[in-house]
Amino acid sequence: MHNANFWRRYFGTSFKPHLERTLQVLEQRLLPSFDGIDAEATALQEQTYQELVSMPIDHDVADESMLAQAAFEAAFDYYAGMDAIRQALVNSFAPMLYHTWEQQLLAFHRKEVLHPTEEHSNEFLKLSVLKKRLAAKGLDISQLSTWSHIDQLRVVANTVKHADGDSADILKAQRPEFFDPTRVNGQRAAMPFRVTPSVYRPMSGEDLYLTVADINAYGASTIRFWDELADVLERS
Repeated sequence: MHNANFWRRYFGTSFKPHLERTLQVLEQRLLPSFDGIDAEATALQEQTYQELVSMPIDHDVADESMLAQAAFEAAFDYYAGMDAIRQALVNSFAPMLYHTWEQQLLAFHRKEVLHPTEEHSNEFLKLSVLKKRLAAKGLDISQLSTWSHIDQLRVVANTVKHADGDSADILKAQRPEFFDPTRVNGQRAAMPFRVTPSVYRPMSGEDLYLTVADINAYGASTIRFWDELADVLERS
């Protein structure tokens, strides 16, 4: 295909580094900001307790054990809320990764595959058009080893964005462990029967439990895809 050497360089200097930095930011910059939520919750519990005991109380209505319980509940609510935001952040990187990769591929499509008169026409700005055009030149990108994993990332991204629906049903069959809240901390509860989970609020850190390892694995496929595409462009 025309410009194969150019695109290998471009994939390596633009597309791949951006995806790599995206993964680095999640793991090295964003998630470490949640490392202190345990200590923050403990401090909040102590502060809340001290504030409560310093207030005049009717001992016929409340005693110190009730105040301690109220302080504990305040700390627990804080920790649970922050942990849900941490999970939501991890979940949100699935659509970020997928749509970053998709936009990169469509940029290649517009500049290399489409005719200049077509590159700004919405009807041609589709992966299906790209696949058809490349297939006509003997290049089936769906046969690349990374394609199926990236396509699963598409399903994950749709589940994060839309909750229950067709994509969530597919994902429940393909990766049921993603809906198990115990997988995040590595502790699996014994389930006496199989439950089909409902997915309401994955963007709030509920119902879908992706890990950093999951995001890194999907990210590695999006990065490796560009080497695979460069290889087939050079051979075509």
